[in-house]
Amino acid sequence: AHRAIASAHEEERAALAERSPLARHLMARTGADPWRWSAAGAEVLIALGSGAIPSAVRVSGNADDLAAHAGTVHDAPVIVDAALGIGVCGPEALARAVARSLVVQLAWSLSPGTHWCAADEEWARALPHAADRTVGPGFVAGFGMRGDAAAVRIAIARHEADLPGQCRVVVAVTPEGSALVQHPDRERRRALRPGIASRAEAAEWAARVAGEAAHLAPARAELPTAVELSSLPTGAVGVAASGPVALDLVRHGPHAVVGGATGSGKSELLISWVLALAASVAPDRLAVLLVDFKGGASFAPLAALPHTVGIVTDLDAAHAARVLASLRAEVRFRERAIAGAGGRSIDDVASLGRLVIVVDEFAAMLAEHPDLHALFGDLAARGRSLGIHLVLCTQRPAGVVRDAVLANADLRVSMRVNNRADSTAVVGTDAAAAIPAAARGRGILAPPDTEPHAVQFALAGDADVERVASRWRGSPLPRRPWCEPLPAVVEPTAAPGGFALADLPHEQRRAVATWRPALDGHVLVLGAARSGTSTALAALVPPAPGALRVPRGVAAAWDVLHEVPDGTVLAIDDADSLIARFPPDYRAAVVDVLVALLRDGPSRGVHLALAAKRLTAELQQVASLIPERLLLRHGSKQDWVLAGGDGAAFDAGLPAGGGVWRGDRVQVVRASAEAAETPPRIGALDPARPLAVVTTRPAAVLRALPGASLLSDGAGQGTIVGDVDDWQSRWGAFAEAARTAQVVLDACTPADVRALTRSRELPPPLAGLDGIAWLLDPEGPITRVRFALP
Repeated sequence: AHRAIASAHEEERAALAERSPLARHLMARTGADPWRWSAAGAEVLIALGSGAIPSAVRVSGNADDLAAHAGTVHDAPVIVDAALGIGVCGPEALARAVARSLVVQLAWSLSPGTHWCAADEEWARALPHAADRTVGPGFVAGFGMRGDAAAVRIAIARHEADLPGQCRVVVAVTPEGSALVQHPDRERRRALRPGIASRAEAAEWAARVAGEAAHLAPARAELPTAVELSSLPTGAVGVAASGPVALDLVRHGPHAVVGGATGSGKSELLISWVLALAASVAPDRLAVLLVDFKGGASFAPLAALPHTVGIVTDLDAAHAARVLASLRAEVRFRERAIAGAGGRSIDDVASLGRLVIVVDEFAAMLAEHPDLHALFGDLAARGRSLGIHLVLCTQRPAGVVRDAVLANADLRVSMRVNNRADSTAVVGTDAAAAIPAAARGRGILAPPDTEPHAVQFALAGDADVERVASRWRGSPLPRRPWCEPLPAVVEPTAAPGGFALADLPHEQRRAVATWRPALDGHVLVLGAARSGTSTALAALVPPAPGALRVPRGVAAAWDVLHEVPDGTVLAIDDADSLIARFPPDYRAAVVDVLVALLRDGPSRGVHLALAAKRLTAELQQVASLIPERLLLRHGSKQDWVLAGGDGAAFDAGLPAGGGVWRGDRVQVVRASAEAAETPPRIGALDPARPLAVVTTRPAAVLRALPGASLLSDGAGQGTIVGDVDDWQSRWGAFAEAARTAQVVLDACTPADVRALTRSRELPPPLAGLDGIAWLLDPEGPITRVRFALP
């Protein structure tokens, strides 16, 4: 058991010594060191020396002596977080030797490409980290991110009370013995044997390390706290310790992932990056599509660039589907272009420019529209050969950007993040977690061919946009793989010969939507109130010879529907409301007329265009015979589906006149829905002919017609007046009157007319008409006649 415990303790010591080796071990090493410069970030672990520390080894059972022995590992590295600030108190020579060993460890852990070092001893000036900086009164050495203040500091003093207050870790050293006497965790205070390093040893090691770090030169240069884009060479987007930095998607990509917390400068980096690309590549060789899930305000200035082919803001379901269709069409277009040129990639097609798709808040977009995962995975896989490049920006790429995308995104940038894991997931180092919140625009760049290093990315302004835009003014523009969404108002000149403008993102174009009655058949327009149904109907059936509009009035509509000339396109607005306004006795008859026109009209060249707010029970019979539908905005998805629409295409935010025609999104052209109303047909009585009146108000009629007599008083020579019952009881008299006189049916019902005429024919409706009666013609249909009583 003792041998097993000793073996386990040795493994613990070895693991700790490998992660945080003492200075004497580091200075003794020769050859390649895979762990060198492996640490960065808010936590830097170093060993103060050796001592007894708690062990993770446990002994089961009741062997208390073995358990006590196993619980402590002796002569193990005593490790602390150097960011707490370390103070060493004791005799100066010994304290400096201990401090020197700590500087060696920090210089081994922190990369000179990202960190600087300042120390008050000459040997430290040979370190590749060396910088002409101070670390504060009382301190003898310090390390920090380039361009920032010291994050790790070391102090020495004769007595503990003389150490700076920022030293939260204190080691007291004496020739007789040493101890860790101060630590925020009281359980970690203990005796130890401190690590030490002589000046000669440290100087020799520093010189060796400086030679090995030559490939990082000039790493000692300090990064500026801010960079203006206009101060950089064309194409550069920031400054590193080695000089200006350009982000090359062709050489380092083909795709890039950018991470960073809110306020770290991600959006500013994207703007500067796009401007740097646009400044160095002509518009006909580079198109940029910008997707901003934060509302589009940050990318708005870039709309002035000739390279910008679209700015997509917050997506709803309809716009997401449009993104899918347009980008898939772009993939097909590029495949055909490359295949047509007999090439294997975009490099073989001189006429084909590159497309860069920049997405801000990528995670938010995918959370709302998970279907886009597959599209971006496909673009990532095939983008290199097709010349499509993705720049995906999000706060936390880990767990959001799928492996299918990350595997092809070799160019990585992490702005400041809130934890080490987020930084490591993007750039392979936790250095981005140590970037101060005040260092806006500071990031860690991880190209595929060099080590991660700090970059101060440039900030751009309106003047930079104007400078780049003016450089290419008058140059050929890029092919637009992306059509802007349809406008809310379309002028007739934008859709010549058609009734609407159609959006065809799957073909990367717009088209004129047309309705050809003779070829397409009847059409039904459905939409909620204020959705533009009347305008759509006016656009479908503009004023022209052969076009006839059914009046809104019940009486006039009846007349038009019953006498439709051959070769007519008949427009009926608010068909559902029109049918409902007919008296109950007439509704079924109107539906029958419409059904007859729909079935038999095409043989006579008659075609119908109807508009309605909803499918009522009566209109359902009519709608089933109409092959074409234009669906405008509906109040709910359920109404949309019941109207025959695809649920996936439902959009509650459609503007007036916006809808779906044959599966495509359309916007109806602006057209006047106002039209002159056709009056109903009303005849006049012939004063030369005798008059017989069937009325439900005989007394009023007698008063209005001097010389008239009641039928019940016996037939006379003048006007004869009787109520419905009187005329029905004297059938012979009614037949004689119908043969020899003008028979007026005043204030009667259709049932009265049918009873007297013994016919199922409905007389023309009188709804909405005053002073109008029916006139019975024994040789023809019943007509309307003016019969106004004073």
